Order: sequence, then C-alpha cells, then structure tokens
Amino acid sequence: MGAAVFWLVIAICVFAIDILTSNFCFTLFAVGAVVAAVCGVMEVPFIIQIIVFSVLNIISFAVGYPLLKKKFKAANERIPLMEETYVGKIMISEKEIIDKAQVKVGGEYWTVINEGDIIHKGDKFTIKGIEGIKLKIEKVQED
Repeated sequence: MGAAVFWLVIAICVFAIDILTSNFCFTLFAVGAVVAAVCGVMEVPFIIQIIVFSVLNIISFAVGYPLLKKKFKAANERIPLMEETYVGKIMISEKEIIDKAQVKVGGEYWTVINEGDIIHKGDKFTIKGIEGIKLKIEKVQED
C-alpha cells in the first residue's frame, strides 16, 4: 500500500506543477503515476510499477505532446503589428515622390522609400513592405 501512496503523491505533485506552469506537459506524467498506483494497490512488485510508469509515460508523451503542442499553437496565433497591416494597401499620392518622402498612413507620418518609377501627385502607389521604420512603396502601373 505504501507504493500506491508514493505514486499518488507523484501524480499530485506533477499535477500541481502543471497548474503552476500551465503548459500541461507534466499531466502526462500523472497518467503513468496513477496506473503505477493501481499496480501498487494490486501488490505488483515495485520494479514492475517503475516499468509500467516509464512505459506509460513514454507512450503518453509520444501521443499527448504533439496533440498539446498543436492545440496550444492554434490558440496562440500571432496578431500582426499595426504597420504590417499596411502592406498591400493602395494609396493616392498627395505629392511627388522620387526616392524618399514623408507620407501619412493610418494617421501617422511614415518615411517611404520609392522602389519604382517616380510617383507624381495624384498617382496611385502600393505599400510593398517594411524595412526597419520605413515603408517600401511602388507606383501602381495602370493598364
């Protein structure tokens, strides 16, 4: 009966660690500990309990860890930064842009780098990307 208590204490400890760390990987150890505790109640030799504990933990990690990783990865999708939402936006130029200029985007002034033809006042341009704190732009070619 003492072995069953030992395994239950291990199960409770790993469950408590999981609550504190909130990654749920330690709960997979609790599976093996609970089954080893059942073996302890049935008076299975302690070495067999250790083997059962080890084998079940290997199996539970092989199956459970990829499932937990997939679940938490889907739950923690990255939200794009405000400036990343500007990429692909088409705007109308308020002044001539040869190489660099200041343009108001989303209520803020940004330094833009023209990577294409000269953009004249009234021409459309698109934001192609971000380079540090500057936006890369290019004139929209109208057909």
